[in-house]
Amino acid sequence: MTYATAKEAGFDFLRDRIADERGALVHRPFHFALVDEADSILVDEARIPLVISGADDRAAWDARRMAALVRDLAPARDYETDGENRNVFLTEAGADRTEKVLGVADLYAAENQRLLEAVYCALHAEALLRRDIDYIVRGGRIEIVDEFTGRVVANRHWPDGLQAAVEAKEGLARKTEGRILGSITLQHFFRLYPALCGMTATARSAAHEFKEFYGLDTTIVPPHAPSARRDFPDEIFTHRAAKRRALVGEIRRVHAAGRPILVGTASVKESEELASELGAAGVVLQILNARNDELEAGIIAEAGRPGAVTISTNMAGRGTDIKLGGADESGRERALALGGLYVIGSNRHETLRIDRQLRGRAGRQGDPGSTRFFISLEDDLFERYGLTKMFFKRHRLAPGPDAVPSGPLHREIEHAQRVIEGQSFDIRRSLYKYSSLLELQRGLIQAKRDEVLLNAAGDPGPGLFAEREPELFAAAARRFGAGRLADWERRLTLFHLDRCWSEHLAWIQDTRESIHLVSLGGKTPIDEFQKAATAEFFELENRIADAVVAEMAALIQKDGASVQDLERLKGPSSTWTYLVNEDQFGWGMEFLKGKNIGFAAMAMAAYGPLLMLVLMMQKFRKKKKPPAEVNPPVGPG
Repeated sequence: MTYATAKEAGFDFLRDRIADERGALVHRPFHFALVDEADSILVDEARIPLVISGADDRAAWDARRMAALVRDLAPARDYETDGENRNVFLTEAGADRTEKVLGVADLYAAENQRLLEAVYCALHAEALLRRDIDYIVRGGRIEIVDEFTGRVVANRHWPDGLQAAVEAKEGLARKTEGRILGSITLQHFFRLYPALCGMTATARSAAHEFKEFYGLDTTIVPPHAPSARRDFPDEIFTHRAAKRRALVGEIRRVHAAGRPILVGTASVKESEELASELGAAGVVLQILNARNDELEAGIIAEAGRPGAVTISTNMAGRGTDIKLGGADESGRERALALGGLYVIGSNRHETLRIDRQLRGRAGRQGDPGSTRFFISLEDDLFERYGLTKMFFKRHRLAPGPDAVPSGPLHREIEHAQRVIEGQSFDIRRSLYKYSSLLELQRGLIQAKRDEVLLNAAGDPGPGLFAEREPELFAAAARRFGAGRLADWERRLTLFHLDRCWSEHLAWIQDTRESIHLVSLGGKTPIDEFQKAATAEFFELENRIADAVVAEMAALIQKDGASVQDLERLKGPSSTWTYLVNEDQFGWGMEFLKGKNIGFAAMAMAAYGPLLMLVLMMQKFRKKKKPPAEVNPPVGPG
């Protein structure tokens, strides 16, 4: 039995995929997997690719120059953001200013495509990614904060251009990801197990996804002790300031009685601001967020002690067991008498499952406890999805210091969360369609690679080179011996197979970023992607075979050929693993199926700045005609 995190098991699998010796393999065959917190691993994080990379000497654009350029651009005048604050695009004045600084005639011309991408990555980093909310800077590195847990996710990266842009924005040294050698999503990794099961306290709302993607049924196991937890209705305020005042007042009131309190916040920034206000009011507390995650165990151990106030991001949510009375439970009886742990949420989340995980820190094992959410209609969740104005208009609300009646509004908020969950599910389904073809190709390539690697000690009979060049092989066999030729061919095959597969992954990534263009011509992106990726894969085997045969011939015909000539065929001297956070750019291509440009624009606004570029280029082209000698901008027609 092996006990490991899902990501490390996946990374071990990827490392095995580039091993050049049988003894370097560490991952055992797939048999059975039992996944804890299954909805988090198999649903929320399932679409985040695990990536292994090696050294790459390809030149990149000057991210620092782009960061300085966009820093001088002014909001509204030079660029605008969409209603959900997910996408940013240059205005006509901003494009003119950018072209002047960069010295190009038309930023949207075909030859400036990479430059345009660089500008938009820098603009996205400057305008949309927020320090201490989306990421923190620690130890000279950008560390991304997981939106579901509030923890720093080790080695998670944004897509390469955006990662470079954020590092340049913060004045940090570039830490390149290099050439991708292999990748797999957790979704596809766990599907490799013939037997798969999991457990989580919040499985019911994700049951349809477990069934669709993994073929797993969901069974509800009742708790051994009835729940005594009380979930109070939300306290809903029209604006943030009123919510903050009420939140501080509630914490001070409950704290005065000595009851332990856990407050869940949405970001590092919010947790620190709330802690500062409470500290100024004389409340002694502990703060837990991505900055001090190494102290997590000690802080959580005492969070249930009478008088304890703990302000935390979602780190204190999923799976955390807070014992009443503290680590030694010496204050358990008093904590029970006071009503148990009081959990307060300062924001609603995009999924009701995350809200339920936070509530679940109270009232465990039949203990008493209570929960309540304090929310405002100006919270990021509502502003991001354009709900703030709708709520104000529909319920005829006016800003005020008191909570508003929560009955109908509460039901609408939960309905909005379910709609958002449905949109996220549609994105995951779309991503699955795109990644499934790549996973099928990876399986075929891996089967070929395993055949070459694992049969290394087998019969060194004639191989590809003998079939293609029988006369040259016969002469070489007399000179070097058939065994040595077989070893050379094995090493050359592994080398070129890995190199060509890496190039194929890069091609797939570039194609996925641009395939949405076909929707403007009335074609379906997923169909066109599969056609293009299939045709490219059919050429892959020929390229590998041609490279192996050509290099074998060159090696054999070289005077004094020796094993030193094969030293370069070893894998990269160093590799590193990381995760790509695809959420920042999204893949809403499944929504771009027809000629309905209005609907396409809505999907682009919801699912990624790179998709937004297409319509922005069209809009800009109508306003600004390029000079006759300049190539027309990228776009349909």
